[in-house]
Amino acid sequence: MAVSESTRAVVVSGGTGALGRAVVSRFLAAGDRVVVPWIVKRELEELEKAEADALRAGRLALIEADVAEESGAGRIVEAAGPVQVLVNGVGGYAGGKPVHETELELWDRMYRINLRTAVALTRAVVPAMLGRGGGSIANISSRAALDRPAGLGAYSAAKAAVLALSEIVQKEVGDRRVRVNTIIPTTIDTPANRAAMPNADFSQWTPPAKIAEVVYWLSSDAGATVRGALVPV
Repeated sequence: MAVSESTRAVVVSGGTGALGRAVVSRFLAAGDRVVVPWIVKRELEELEKAEADALRAGRLALIEADVAEESGAGRIVEAAGPVQVLVNGVGGYAGGKPVHETELELWDRMYRINLRTAVALTRAVVPAMLGRGGGSIANISSRAALDRPAGLGAYSAAKAAVLALSEIVQKEVGDRRVRVNTIIPTTIDTPANRAAMPNADFSQWTPPAKIAEVVYWLSSDAGATVRGALVPV
């Protein structure tokens, strides 16, 4: 049977960041129950303030966990119950050097943040999705995964690996009603990006709320026939 959109259990990794908060807000507005792992205290406090009503109502759970580890991913799934929607939104950006000058530590860090978190959570949620007859996974990649600009080798490679992960998981479980799609943002209009690029044309950037609408739609009954898509936003 198809997964109902009524009071779904949703996990949003990276849910305390600028894009993640918009995604969390969209699912809460639809009446879903959302679980968010957190590590950074300042970001946690911003989400707590923004979604105080949902916290009080018990529709938002904030769990301290490193979801790059199997134990952390398992803790999140245990708190959420059978997960019907997973948004792999944890991300980290760093670069500025050619590959031969980029420290291996940075390569490890980019893969851990951008890819390993998505792998760990996917491993944790897919068995229950298969048991319940379906689910939705949305992975957040980056335009850099396709453009592969010079100086961003570690970041671009990690985000490209997210594209490969999505394609492979869709092939493995798509025939059992688990749909996997990938969002490919260009520059997101966040305070951090504005501070880093003050002379840019902000009108060309995508607001987090617009991306959140796409993520939500892909998880909804309206988007149920979209599977294995790469969605530029």
